[in-house]
Amino acid sequence: MHMTILKRSGPPMPPSNEPPKQEPFSHVAPVLKAALLLGICGGFLLATVLTITRILPVSLGTWWAALAQAHGHLQLYGWAGLFVLGVALHFLPRLRGTPLVAARLIPWMLVSISVSMILRAFCQPLLTVYPATIWRVGLVGSGILEMGALALIVWSLVLTATRGPRPTTRLAYWSVFPFLVGAFCALGLASIINLVNVIQAGNGGLVMNTGDMLNVTLGLFGFLVPVALAMSARSLPMYAGLDGFPRRILWPLAGAYFAGLVLMGTGTIESSWASISMGIGSILIGAVVMVFIGIFLALMRRRGRIPQRVAKLSPEPAALTRSYQHQIKKEQTDYGPFVGLVASAYLWALLGALLLLIDGASILITGSELVSFDAIRHCFALGFIALLICGIAPRMLPSFSGGKMLSPRLVSATLWLGNIATLLRVGSLLLAPLFVITQGFAIETFLFSLSGPCGLALALCLAINLWPALRSSSGDIAGK
Repeated sequence: MHMTILKRSGPPMPPSNEPPKQEPFSHVAPVLKAALLLGICGGFLLATVLTITRILPVSLGTWWAALAQAHGHLQLYGWAGLFVLGVALHFLPRLRGTPLVAARLIPWMLVSISVSMILRAFCQPLLTVYPATIWRVGLVGSGILEMGALALIVWSLVLTATRGPRPTTRLAYWSVFPFLVGAFCALGLASIINLVNVIQAGNGGLVMNTGDMLNVTLGLFGFLVPVALAMSARSLPMYAGLDGFPRRILWPLAGAYFAGLVLMGTGTIESSWASISMGIGSILIGAVVMVFIGIFLALMRRRGRIPQRVAKLSPEPAALTRSYQHQIKKEQTDYGPFVGLVASAYLWALLGALLLLIDGASILITGSELVSFDAIRHCFALGFIALLICGIAPRMLPSFSGGKMLSPRLVSATLWLGNIATLLRVGSLLLAPLFVITQGFAIETFLFSLSGPCGLALALCLAINLWPALRSSSGDIAGK
């Protein structure tokens, strides 16, 4: 009778403490591929067109301004944004300790957001040249598709966050929780603002400055920068061999940061208190980023020495130190100067934070900005986010896929190209008042024209280097 009962009861259930099965990396690899292609064929290509046409004898009318707005949107939401989302869809469920909900919708999301970016790149500039109905429909359609895709992503991640073990038992996840919540709330709001913007732009092809500024603020300071800070705090110590980021300070930093974001966002709206709101918001965000980056740079100065948390557990610290230093040298050989890229990204973020503090104080005192916001935006978007992606991706993605990048020399190339492109773009804006115009030709315009091709070369090197790792499906090391 006992044997009959056992037979009817079926196979034994797996132990309750067995970790949940995660989605394989191959599900999100197409998202990262699409982001790289959108960068090469979209955002960075448009930047090259914009910079080169400034030194050519062509008329820079409304088409150029529309192209500049489309370029900025593709860079924030198509290249960097989609790349960060691809990593987040793979990394955050593992951080939460539960599988991604509705992973089968990833292909639909990817098609929707890719088509929306293509429509935005073509329809907005063409609408200023030839105001046909087809371009208006395409432009509005891009906003609808983008909002639908981003809504799917946010919905999937919210459902994922509500499942699994208690959040407070996942200390790595819980410590950065407010940064993640704020970032994805900003992303959802940005998709709504963008739809309003493209509907308004259907009349002439140009988004009003207020709407464009708000969309850029939400995309860059609302989504990309907070996610970069959160994922750096959790993953960078592991991949770069650093001491852990102090957890207790993360929640207060997040509170101050998003208070600054709210003030900066409301400061883009014309009102009697807009300048005060923008000034205080800029100071808060700048101060938080400076504290964050200061801690990271202090941790990176100790790289090459055994992290304290590890040394305390070792019975033979000397032998462990030799092994650790050998591991660092091997990583430098295998992955190139990825730590140098990360360090330079933080230095550009530090400059951007300093400029935010200067601008915030200037706005509060004089009512106007002292430094061009465009310079600050490129410090963070090109200097911080782009270089951080170029530094972390070659180290992180091969561990996700089980594959290998093409060559560590291409990592060195991105280190030089990324810093040169940022220096040319930011430098031409910051030093423009000091440049002397000679025979009708401005030096800052010439430097500006070189930044676009350098950025495109950066995107090409990154894509070529990562493609073999993204094509690999030999394993899903991080998900096991």
